[in-house]
Parts: sequence; C-alpha cells; structure tokens
Amino acid sequence: MELGLKGRVAIVTGGADGIGKVCIEGFVREGASVVIADINIDRAREVAERLSADGKKVLAVRTDVTKKTDADNLVATALSEFGKVDILVNNAGVIRDIMFVDIEEKDWDWVNDVNAKGVYQVTRAVVSHMITARYGKIVNISSRSGKEGQVGLSHYGASKFAVIGLTQALAKEMAEYDINVNAVCPGILRTYMWEVLLDARAKRQGLPREQIFDSWIQQIPLKRPQESEDIANVVLFLSSDISKNITGESININGGLRMD
Repeated sequence: MELGLKGRVAIVTGGADGIGKVCIEGFVREGASVVIADINIDRAREVAERLSADGKKVLAVRTDVTKKTDADNLVATALSEFGKVDILVNNAGVIRDIMFVDIEEKDWDWVNDVNAKGVYQVTRAVVSHMITARYGKIVNISSRSGKEGQVGLSHYGASKFAVIGLTQALAKEMAEYDINVNAVCPGILRTYMWEVLLDARAKRQGLPREQIFDSWIQQIPLKRPQESEDIANVVLFLSSDISKNITGESININGGLRMD
C-alpha cells in the first residue's frame, strides 16, 4: 500500500534507538525527510548519516524534550532546513521500576518530565505551524501502562495515562485545522527501556531475567513479544492520509494483552 509520505517532513523524538529509529527508517523508506531529536546526539548523528545516502535528507538535532529552549530550537531548525513540519512523533521516553513507597520526588519528576512534559513541550513548539498550514499528523507513543496500572510503574503509568489524555483533548482542539492526533500503545518488546526494566525486576524478585520475560510473554494471547517494526508500521499509517478519519485514538499493539 502506498502511504503517500513522499515529500513530507517528520520530527521524531527519541529517534536514536529503538522504536524511534525504526520509525525514522520507515519514513525515509517512504520518501519523507526526517529530523531526529535526541539527547544522545552522537548516536542520532550516526543514524542520520547512515540514512542520508542517495539524496535522502535526515538531520540530527540534540534535544532535551523537557526544555522549552530545546523544543523551540528543534522546530526552528526543522523549519529552516525543510520549510515545514508535517508530522510529529513524540517517542522520547524513560522508565524506572520502583515500588510506590520507594519513589522519591526526583524519580517522579524525571519520568513525568520526559514522558509527559516532553510531549507537551515539543508539540507546543510545532503545533502553531501546523495550524497555519491547516495540516498535521501528531502521533504520541504511550503504553499499555497508559491504560492499565502496573506494579512498580505508578510514576510511569501516570505519565503514560497523561499522554493519552493529552492526545484526546488535543485531537478535539485541532480537528478544525485538519490536524490528526493519535497515540500508540506498545506492549512488551525488547527495546533498551525493557532491558532496563528486566534488570530492575530481576534484582527485586531474585529471578533470572529470561524467566521473568518468559512469564510476561505467557500472558499475551498471541504468545510472542512485539517488535519495533510492529509499532513503526502503525506510526507510519497514522502519519499518512490513509488514516485521515482517525483521530483521538490510542491504538494497542500488544498481541491481545489488552483489548480496549
């Protein structure tokens, strides 16, 4: 299926690794230009250089999504380089496995600043340009934990529930400007964040990492983990005009683990 993304310009936060990187690869494959926003600028530049072959345009911009100045600079750089921003994928995120009684204020703030405030900061920086253009696609990466609280992840869940609430409210506000706003809720997949989570769970529970991971997989009706490509495929779909009548949705990609 032709997605019609050729000539579009996308910003992807947290694009140096994992889901973000695979989304960027997909955009480039479809003929879009991409700005990688990541705090790990060396890794982001490596990805940009690799994907910029054959006339493709991929730019890396060091961005701490929690900072307004960085978000504003990111969008200004994208507009200076490409003249427009059609698509924003808010993918940057962090996780830390801590039981609620042990969460310090700094832990709460770090997770919520990146996962929720970061979505606000970058979206706020770009949305006025989409309003002027009367066109835009915003895709926020939430989580299964944005729909169902998980043990040890109360602060993470709070941040991901916030992303879904923001998605729904913004979808209603932006509809008159023909801007679609949706969220994607990944399930269980072996990204860096999940490896960090496995390390913490193994230490807390005193069990082997792979035993814990296998127990998670057994909860999935399809009995298999998700891949970054599974998430990226839906992100690309939501970034295209094929999905023009979908907005305010939070789409599960979890093998049936959660079905609402």
